[in-house]
Amino acid sequence: MIRGSTPRLRRTLIVLGTVLATVAATLTVATTPVAAAPSPDDYSGSDLWLRYVPVSDSKLLRDYRRTVTGIVVENADATKVHRHTPDLAMAPGSAEKLAETTLGAARDELVRGLGGLLGQPTPVTTVDGHRVPDGAVVVGTPTSSPLVSRTVPARDLAKVGDEGYLVRSVTSGKARFTVIAGNTDLGALYGTYAFLRLLQTQKPIDRLRVAESPKIKHRLLNNWETERLYAGNNASGLGGLNGESGAIFNFAATGASAGRNLPVILDRYIVVARALASLGINGITINNVNADNAYLTSARIAQEAALADALRPYGIKLGLSIRYTAPTDSRFAPDTLTNSQLDPYGADFRGWWNRRARQIQAAIPDFMGLTVKANSEGQPGPQDFGYDHGDGANAIAAAVAPLGMTVHWRTFVYNAEVDNDRLKRAYLEFGPIDDEVQPDGSRGRFADNVFLQTKNGPLDFQAREPIHPMFGRMENTNQALELQITQEYTGQNWMLAYLGPMYEEILKTDTYATDANGKLLRERLVGDIVDGTAQHHSDTAIVGVANLGNADNLTGHHFSQANLFAFGRQAWDWTLDAEDIATDWVRMTWSNDRRVVDTIRTMMMGSWESLVSYQTPLGIGHQFAEGAHYRPDPADWAGRDDWSPIYYNKADSVGLGFDRSPTGSNLAAQYFPRLQQRYGNIDSIPENLLMWFHHVPWGHRMDSGRTFWDELVYRYQMGVQYVTWMRETWETLQPDIDARRFAEVRAKLAVHEADAADWRDTSVNYWKEFSGRDIPVDDAPLSATIVVGGKEFGGFNLSENAYTIPVPAGASPTITKVRTADRKARYEVVSQAAGVPGQAVVKVTTKGFFGPLVKNYVFNLVPDTTLASLRVDDRPLASFSPTVLHYNVLTPAGTTTVPTVTARAADPAASVVVTASDSATGQARVTVTNGGASSVYVVDLNTTLTGSDEFASTQLGPQWQWVRPDDSRWRLADGSLVITAQQGDLQGTVNTAKNLALQDVDGDWTADSRIVFSRPLAANNEQGGVLAYADDDNYVKLAWEMANAGAPVHKARVVFLREQNGVTSTVEITGADAQRIVGADGAIWLRLTKIGNSYRAYYSTDGSVYRYIGSQTLNAEPTKAGVLAFNRAGTSTDLDVAFDHFRVRSLGEQIRQP
Repeated sequence: MIRGSTPRLRRTLIVLGTVLATVAATLTVATTPVAAAPSPDDYSGSDLWLRYVPVSDSKLLRDYRRTVTGIVVENADATKVHRHTPDLAMAPGSAEKLAETTLGAARDELVRGLGGLLGQPTPVTTVDGHRVPDGAVVVGTPTSSPLVSRTVPARDLAKVGDEGYLVRSVTSGKARFTVIAGNTDLGALYGTYAFLRLLQTQKPIDRLRVAESPKIKHRLLNNWETERLYAGNNASGLGGLNGESGAIFNFAATGASAGRNLPVILDRYIVVARALASLGINGITINNVNADNAYLTSARIAQEAALADALRPYGIKLGLSIRYTAPTDSRFAPDTLTNSQLDPYGADFRGWWNRRARQIQAAIPDFMGLTVKANSEGQPGPQDFGYDHGDGANAIAAAVAPLGMTVHWRTFVYNAEVDNDRLKRAYLEFGPIDDEVQPDGSRGRFADNVFLQTKNGPLDFQAREPIHPMFGRMENTNQALELQITQEYTGQNWMLAYLGPMYEEILKTDTYATDANGKLLRERLVGDIVDGTAQHHSDTAIVGVANLGNADNLTGHHFSQANLFAFGRQAWDWTLDAEDIATDWVRMTWSNDRRVVDTIRTMMMGSWESLVSYQTPLGIGHQFAEGAHYRPDPADWAGRDDWSPIYYNKADSVGLGFDRSPTGSNLAAQYFPRLQQRYGNIDSIPENLLMWFHHVPWGHRMDSGRTFWDELVYRYQMGVQYVTWMRETWETLQPDIDARRFAEVRAKLAVHEADAADWRDTSVNYWKEFSGRDIPVDDAPLSATIVVGGKEFGGFNLSENAYTIPVPAGASPTITKVRTADRKARYEVVSQAAGVPGQAVVKVTTKGFFGPLVKNYVFNLVPDTTLASLRVDDRPLASFSPTVLHYNVLTPAGTTTVPTVTARAADPAASVVVTASDSATGQARVTVTNGGASSVYVVDLNTTLTGSDEFASTQLGPQWQWVRPDDSRWRLADGSLVITAQQGDLQGTVNTAKNLALQDVDGDWTADSRIVFSRPLAANNEQGGVLAYADDDNYVKLAWEMANAGAPVHKARVVFLREQNGVTSTVEITGADAQRIVGADGAIWLRLTKIGNSYRAYYSTDGSVYRYIGSQTLNAEPTKAGVLAFNRAGTSTDLDVAFDHFRVRSLGEQIRQP
């Protein structure tokens, strides 16, 4: 905390300074030269937030220069840190240098920082006697520095602990100086960076009384060097150049970079060490949790020791991720074990890990310990050998405990084949171990040196999740919070998403934790749990999955640096405000100009909520395409259910979202009672978590008064509109930002905006198929109407890029009025059309709940070629709209008279030509021409289909026709058409499928059937379904099929297949959940809808609630539709497929009543 000194305190310091003052000589020693700053326009961002540029405020600069005139670090080189590696050296040509002591690192940082900030060298001086030079910055501990010992009361230092620090302005006689003190050299180093941060952010430094100490003991990074890395130096950021992998540390680079592998120390290692020390991060696990055993080999340990040597002066310790079965790796021969020796209670297993840990500790004496991902995503673990997580974690913990090491055991476990909701698995596996009563009567089986490392939410680093139910529930076990800094699901290296507000929301969420008697704890926020306050844990930890790589700016996106900065600051003190952290980072990284700071901070503060809005609004989780976790694919059914967006969205005709309330999976029951009640009730749950816990009806009324569907669409739109605002706002900063970084951010924002729009459009259009509702218009925060030529135009879908406005001949194209739906919104007519055709732009702005929003309406003003009316047989079409160009018109079955189409143009100056159909089931075209422009309205004429059949008769209706009939394999029975599947196929050149039951269709239509299978599908390719049929090489089928009877999971599927000219395209729903689509009654409902050449498929398990599968396009017009049951290339079987009905209905407007 920084505050001004009180008068009483100043008097005390003056007296103290008088007592201490004696005549002493001060000697100036050589200082490290201040490195010449690169040309600002060429700056790459490589210094992170430690770019020390001259203070821009001239008055403040003069004040700083008066306040700071020299550097005093007594005994800076006295206490050298351990160095294992002989001749440890920087790479040739390096700009950085190795530090040998922590106080030396503090001194050198002051030389570098003050020299840059003050724009002139600041000398390092020594002190002879008691006299302190006026303006000195004194750094040290009571042990290293007599000055610190004399000027800082021991009781004050005792309050800040081993890693804390004091920064104080001191007066001694006529001398005023600054003291940076810690109980340890590391505390003094942390204080040094805190002092420099004050100058970087241009805060007053003349009356300092700062006392800081970390709230969490272990503040760690996990460095996933082989995946989810978006900071490589190649074009995509996913890899490296010249033989490097893209990782921050080189262990196995090849080619041109082979000579830059550890033990050679690169500049970026030291830059990272300094940056992490500036945040107080004190450890890093250097390899991926999907661990490679190579990191435990002797050769790799030697490299790790060199890295540890380089980082040690900055207080950063190393750890490793390991595989549970590492002892079986032949690379460790002859010291290897067999699987039978992996008994966690056996001496062999524990002994092996003890020997390996001792080998590591011999090279790295301050080695932290091991991180384990076990029985998760294919990683081996104790469950493979009949034991549980407690057995495995405690075995390794026992092996390393004598060496002072810890084990971080990750709780990221799930099994959708066991649980109906994968989010429940972690607590089910770890909770009972924490509650287990021990022989001494205590609870909790996990060892004291085990940390359960738990992600912030129960799924997997989504942009917003509910807190993990284990926080507060594991009161008998050390628990480490794991946050993700690398942006796996939050835009990777393309999207500007400041995650500080997300971390703050997590850490400040109320767990409503209770004591053993059910009484609410006084301090129970997630941060209170993590820092040990809530449940009296003394050993505490927080972990961030790092975003560092070998890109020039070290994080891939310039703004991704802010996420590492925010994590470090919040790991030190989780109570900090994310906005204040953003302000500091902007000032340290970009500029101290007030306009620049305010602008960039505003961009940052809404960016996370914006990303949530255009990706996964209102609590819908994981809608990413498989693998990369960047683009949207809400329709995807991945290789396993719980990796699939469909598993999480549960979209159907009723609503959207995963029911985890008491009526569903009841994940809510894993939380403390207050949260159980809050999350389990759709009316009390926060709307930003709505779909995490509820299957929300499309018409559910939201807090805004809108329906859920409308609110959902507007959230998607608002997310993109914020990105548009960021992109446009960044342009205004060009005069204030150095050229390279400005251009790189500009390019990223352009991609960001396009990809955000892709998320919006893909998602909204997909959900629309389920909701059956139109995309809402006119009520969004940025909705507007305009008046042109005295006519009002509105109904603009905000997801579109441009809008066509028809202008009558001779009328002015000028926009004369704009009306916004939101009274708080503002508009600007950016440009008017000079004529017709022409273009006008109207910008509408407002402030959403997370920041400014912008919509640029681009209006293309064209000659009016719209119709005022469209009539068939002198009856106006009820479905007519001037902007709709295509219509389906239905006449009664058997109609032979050609309907008459007439039309009238909206502009009397336009000409209208009607080209009549030559048959009752043809097409009429209406061409409207005006001012050299034209529009064509198409009216498709079809007769109403009447072929629906309930199969209640003893004879098949005359509408039915058979393709390749076999009368011995079909029958009418019990109100169904029953077809016995037999060998035959339609795909490719094999056109042998028998008993395709078809009837004539035309126009657009929808058909559905309830299909009942006489037994579960067993043989490969057994199937039954519905189809649209042009010929054997051009058709669309929708069927329930046995895809692979021998597969462990992906056996049966709903298959939606199009064959066009012999080439197939398939959409399928498979996986564990899909095996339950057809239940014990053997029934499934299938629906196929044709609109033009597009086909949409749906299925239902009850005939009431339908789920959309996807769409296909078939260019050949089908003349028939019906049902099928066959077995492709398999053998004939005894499978009977019963079709309870086949209902086909024409789509269009009926204009003649029968």
